[in-house]
Amino acid sequence: MSDLPEVIAAYIAAYNRMDVAGMVACLSDDVAFRNIVDGDVTMETSGKQAFSDLASAGVQAFKSRQQTVTNMITVGTVTLVEIDYSAVVSADLPNGWKAGQQLRFRGASAFRVEDGRIVSITDQS
Repeated sequence: MSDLPEVIAAYIAAYNRMDVAGMVACLSDDVAFRNIVDGDVTMETSGKQAFSDLASAGVQAFKSRQQTVTNMITVGTVTLVEIDYSAVVSADLPNGWKAGQQLRFRGASAFRVEDGRIVSITDQS
């Protein structure tokens, strides 16, 4: 989307390429990440290294993955993004997903940007 802040667009493009270094380049050193599923926090990290470790594990879990922004709004330093997500699982995972399984769901992400870097990401689905 043309209104998407540049650093967020770069992060999503790197995510879709499964480019962990490209994702991390968009982040502040003390980035906070949180994933929420059905109202429960399922993952939290603090700092670039912890995020990089998590993102690297995510790359290994999927043959392909794609986030498509369907709607967004920016208010101050926060951008809320609605996302259609699709992926193909690369190997059986502890959560019950099976190798070759195709995933599709909708979610939302809240990005906070300061000084041209993402300082927090909250993903919710």
